[in-house]
Amino acid sequence: MAGEEVVTDAVVAGTAADGVEDAVRQSKRKKKKRFSAFQPDTPDDVCSNCVTRLTGPVCHSCGQTADTYHRPIWELVLEVVDGVFGLEGRIWRTLPPLLFQPGRLSRSYLSGVRARYVPPFRLYLVISVIFFLLFAAATGSFDFSSDLSEEQTEQLIEEIQQAEATREDVEQGLAQSGLPDTVQETILEGIEQGIEQGREAVEDVVEDGAVSDQVYNPDTMVLRIRQVLLPEDYPDVVEVGEDPDTAIVRLDDGTSFTISREPWMSYGMRVYLADQLEQIIRDNGESLWRAMQAWAPRLLFLLLPIYALMLAITHFYKRGYFFYDHLVVSLHFHAFIFAGLIGIILSSYVYMQGWAWLIFITWSNFYLYKLHRVVYRHGRFSSILRTLFMDFVYFIILLLATVVLMVIGLLLA
Repeated sequence: MAGEEVVTDAVVAGTAADGVEDAVRQSKRKKKKRFSAFQPDTPDDVCSNCVTRLTGPVCHSCGQTADTYHRPIWELVLEVVDGVFGLEGRIWRTLPPLLFQPGRLSRSYLSGVRARYVPPFRLYLVISVIFFLLFAAATGSFDFSSDLSEEQTEQLIEEIQQAEATREDVEQGLAQSGLPDTVQETILEGIEQGIEQGREAVEDVVEDGAVSDQVYNPDTMVLRIRQVLLPEDYPDVVEVGEDPDTAIVRLDDGTSFTISREPWMSYGMRVYLADQLEQIIRDNGESLWRAMQAWAPRLLFLLLPIYALMLAITHFYKRGYFFYDHLVVSLHFHAFIFAGLIGIILSSYVYMQGWAWLIFITWSNFYLYKLHRVVYRHGRFSSILRTLFMDFVYFIILLLATVVLMVIGLLLA
């Protein structure tokens, strides 16, 4: 029983400490006394929740605020906003050390200085939500299409070829016209300039005078995808290979490749995948982008304990460090990363995104270095090695997470 009481007291103390500052501040506000049909059964100086005599604005036994909630609704709304964002003090004491004093916030919080700061999880949640809202507003969907349609490109190519063919005739006509040489040169330069502009307009979609495969044609893309994934539905493009276990798929554009006659994926799954890809192509990537945006916060949230586990593994030999400590550090570090990405998004509106990326990459690596120095008390050389190791491993994890995100987006688009 004694052990249970210690744990209970610790939990209650943590809860009370988290809200005591807000409760004290609220108790100092002047509130208009309003009659309510719902009155507590206990006196004013007794906690209505656990019937413990109050010694302050927060019950020291259960952590409930000694305050009634019978007041105008807008006051309750403001309190909810303040409770989420900590706008009346704690957020402004939390952001400066989070952004500009690497490791200090985590060290202070883990050392017992908690009431003055926004709790780590709430801090991460608020900053990440702001980032994803800004990111969704600043980015559009994927774009498979080119600036020119196939018909427009072919027409422009024909006009360029006709202009090149008649250029010599024009030059001969000018020579016989008797016009001054400067006038002839000006006319010829104008014709040449027009031809060059036409070439530049189709340089990305023209190969040897023909329309390139880069031109967006959804029907062609869908057909090729289905031929690749479902060759049994298109027997006219499939040939038996030299090996009886393989087949050769020959597409209408002349390309061919070898496939297994016994694919590792079931037919039903391949049909589903082909349908998903067709939908993504038809809606110009909208469904894929929406699915990826919906799942990105969830995958990034899963990276929090993974990063904490990486910190725990690199400190397995040191006593006194617990997974909770590493998780707090991970929450603070990722909150800093999201804050930096918010700055990058905002910098794009003033055309300074390149400088913002340079500052972010440089400062984030120095931030991680100082994190090891301040929180874990490592030396300079050890902190540099740990920073390089964490960068390398976490970069690989982020790449894998990106692949997983794209697969999830493809399957759930």
